[in-house]
Amino acid sequence: MLSTVSNIIKRHPLPTFFILAYVLSWCLVPWIGPSLQPWGPALAALMVIALTEGKPGLKSWLGQIGRWWVGLKWYILALSLPILISLGAAWLNVLFGATSSPLEPWYNFLLLIPLFLVIGGEWEEPGWTGYALPRLQMSRSALVASLILSIFRVGWHLPLFLYGSIPGSDLLFIIAAQIVITWLYNSTKRSVFIVMALHLMMNVSGEFFGLMFSGGEAVNFAWLKAGLFSLVAISAIIWTGPTHLLSKRGQRPS
Repeated sequence: MLSTVSNIIKRHPLPTFFILAYVLSWCLVPWIGPSLQPWGPALAALMVIALTEGKPGLKSWLGQIGRWWVGLKWYILALSLPILISLGAAWLNVLFGATSSPLEPWYNFLLLIPLFLVIGGEWEEPGWTGYALPRLQMSRSALVASLILSIFRVGWHLPLFLYGSIPGSDLLFIIAAQIVITWLYNSTKRSVFIVMALHLMMNVSGEFFGLMFSGGEAVNFAWLKAGLFSLVAISAIIWTGPTHLLSKRGQRPS
């Protein structure tokens, strides 16, 4: 029986990864409600790689996570882009008539960082970006691979959508964010670390500026944020081309 399961996984590693990512992340939902386990995709990737690729595969995967030095400009982009988008969405929301609460003191922004370092969605990235994305790109354009992966990421958030814990605008946001993530990942020679930094800052800035609004105005803020991120994603596609989503013209990451 175990031999049969092992053979199936070795023949279909990517579908196995997606199934495990869902199961491991949703495991507590029946008992505690809308609370996804962000480490689920990473643990799924670890299990599949260990079984199908062994030590060489694990070494390559961990190398992406530890690839921290990619150039200062990419850190500036990864850390500032989410802040600028959330700030822009908040400004537009007020411009369109929303009544905002006073902005939280700036140091509260910094206090959110250690919280999201522990429970934030950046821990999804070793799975989605470090494992699934390069395999999807093997036989597809970067844009098509991004759109396919975004479908699985939207599906992964399904319990949160069903419980009403996240707004419908997150569907658009996840698709746009995945395109930006692919662009960042491909342009930094497959650095999962820098993608995790981007995801962390998306969570922190979205939470910080989102506290300015409530009710329908919070929903409008979320849609504006998704719209601005979509503009960035479209710009990345136009600038780099949909085939590689690579800032420096050159060979596609293999």
